[in-house]
Amino acid sequence: MLCSAKHSSSIIYENELCFLVERPSVCPLVSSLPFAGEGFLDWFLRRFSPDSEAKACRTVRLGGGRELVLVPKVKGFGGAACSNDSGWECGRVSSPDGWRMWHPWLGSTVFVSAQVLSDDGKHCHRWLDSRGTNAYRCARFTSSAGNFCVVDRLGDYFLGQFEKPPQRRELDKLAKFSQKAGGKGCYWKVSSGDSSAGLSSVCRPRLLVGRPMEADYRVRESGVEYGVGFSAGHSFGLFLDQRENRFRFLQNRIAPGFSVFPGEGRRPLLALNAFAYTCGFSVCAGLAGAKVFSVDLSRKYLDWGKRNFAFNGLDPADHEFLHGDVFGWLRRLQRRGRRFEAIVLDPPTFSRSKESGVFQVERNLPRLVEMAVGLLSAGGRLLVSCNKASWLPEQFTRSVEGAVWQAGRKIGKRLFVTQPWDFGWTTGKGVSLKSWWFEVL
Repeated sequence: MLCSAKHSSSIIYENELCFLVERPSVCPLVSSLPFAGEGFLDWFLRRFSPDSEAKACRTVRLGGGRELVLVPKVKGFGGAACSNDSGWECGRVSSPDGWRMWHPWLGSTVFVSAQVLSDDGKHCHRWLDSRGTNAYRCARFTSSAGNFCVVDRLGDYFLGQFEKPPQRRELDKLAKFSQKAGGKGCYWKVSSGDSSAGLSSVCRPRLLVGRPMEADYRVRESGVEYGVGFSAGHSFGLFLDQRENRFRFLQNRIAPGFSVFPGEGRRPLLALNAFAYTCGFSVCAGLAGAKVFSVDLSRKYLDWGKRNFAFNGLDPADHEFLHGDVFGWLRRLQRRGRRFEAIVLDPPTFSRSKESGVFQVERNLPRLVEMAVGLLSAGGRLLVSCNKASWLPEQFTRSVEGAVWQAGRKIGKRLFVTQPWDFGWTTGKGVSLKSWWFEVL
């Protein structure tokens, strides 16, 4: 009989042999479509059970669209590929107490109480580690007037982002949501708009209810602490949709058999984070053992990044913070003969600098990739991301691949990933965040 677990991620029960987890309804068990995000099973194995094998997992449907997956913790359990109801004996126990299940190779009975499986409305907590992560996208709604809103949780605070300026009843709905969830405060903003039309002021977060967030308020993501705040422009300091890519750096695992920093190599490992913003990727690479070079146009954000390093026990003096234009720094690093084991390119859709002028991601990303590839050591890893929804995944892919080949390099291992499930649709034309991980030979 399995005992109750620490209830991290989607884990309902675990013992020394296996996990019992619930698949969230927002994602498929496995993904096979072109340009698809990770399936739930691949995500779970990568994060929690890298020694497991998908073919040994078994699933069962409970009704109402809910599905449980039993994941062995060790290799060696053969069998058919994971599919619904394959290899299970499952039945309802007497009264409404719960379910009892048995895995044919583990020889282990799993009992799940009905109380554990009750729907408490905390959907994100079923598949996020609520002890190590308290910053994520937690809700979305469309008002009767057709105004769409997404809600991000930042520790004890909430931020609602509307497509267009909200009406009073829409703000009231957001306020009630945050208060019901126990928030200390709730902010709102308009996610985009034409500043010439007078929307620039509402594109900055504004306090709706509760008390203001203090400066450098800390949130957790995968056990890493980041300072966030609503007083420094339109963004609060952390792009939540890059959570899984940051975690890949943190664990030094892009996918099974595909690490961020391969082999022993030289020490220290060197990583370059262009368009570093507040250095989220840099902190995770630093925690993984790399010396990180962070480049950004803003001194304010680099200073913010230094504080993020310090929050996590990393000495900023052991790393490099390079203020200025990315293209300029790529040229200077090339002249200095620098070579990096990993490079992150997560540029904005649009930016402007005195040195390089206007940057537009569709037009300028190939040149950026070509220059960055010249700084990668043989077998180095390149992460390239784009968050422009109208740029289709296949177009983005051709642009990035072509730039690597134009630089005279070849691509070895590769992985395409999209935004996490809390950001909605993760496959095909509907995705906003698109990322390629390449091994560059």
